[in-house]
Amino acid sequence: MINTVFLEQVKKYPHDNINEIKNALKETLQDIILAGLAKGDFFKVAAFYGGTSLRIFRGLPRFSEDLDFTLINNEVDFDLNRYLPFIHKEFISMDIYCSIKEKQKNVLSTVETRFVDFSLVDLLGISFPEYMSKVNKDEFLSIKIEVEKHVFDGGEIERLLLTYPSFSSITTYKMETLFASKIIAILNRKWKNRVKGRDFYDYLFYISKSTKVNMTFLENGLRAFGYELDDGKLTIDLLRGLLVEKFSNVDYDA
Repeated sequence: MINTVFLEQVKKYPHDNINEIKNALKETLQDIILAGLAKGDFFKVAAFYGGTSLRIFRGLPRFSEDLDFTLINNEVDFDLNRYLPFIHKEFISMDIYCSIKEKQKNVLSTVETRFVDFSLVDLLGISFPEYMSKVNKDEFLSIKIEVEKHVFDGGEIERLLLTYPSFSSITTYKMETLFASKIIAILNRKWKNRVKGRDFYDYLFYISKSTKVNMTFLENGLRAFGYELDDGKLTIDLLRGLLVEKFSNVDYDA
């Protein structure tokens, strides 16, 4: 019965070929991970942000691979591992097996990263068995979870409702803070090596929604990245100047 519900959810997405099916599976699995984290009270200490949060809660019409979170407040003893059993439990309740691996980093980082891995053949067996023979039996789908532990002051949060696989209250940044977060990423992206079309796509999405910017959060974020601001305060005119300068140096063909 649970797998029937899973299948119904997967089929709400485009699924006319194997690539669309993989994306549909990933987006459905993302929802289940969020529900598991919610049951573990993860969203009492962390907020959901980034492209996937925009897709799920704000109507962003693009696929997004990862689940990005940030702590609401700086917590010295935060440990992502304490919340992972709730993800396992959520999938076990749906007869889905997953493994969770930690990304080992060679440099000191403020980001904790985990990969939730699934056998693609197993997932197809409960959703699209006719495709099982068309994929490598050892292929897996992976959902990356990242938690930023360094928090900029001034972020504003709200609680939104996730309806699948169960009613879950998810803490996320408000749109104004999400927009500020995207601008911080845009201004600090080293585009010579990492030009990302999605940055422009998301930027235009915010503009199309007439989204205001949380200037306090943005200012604190830019200061953390070493920006020196005139008169000690970020203004709209200064922000426009920073964006114009950044956009003028982008290799758009790349």
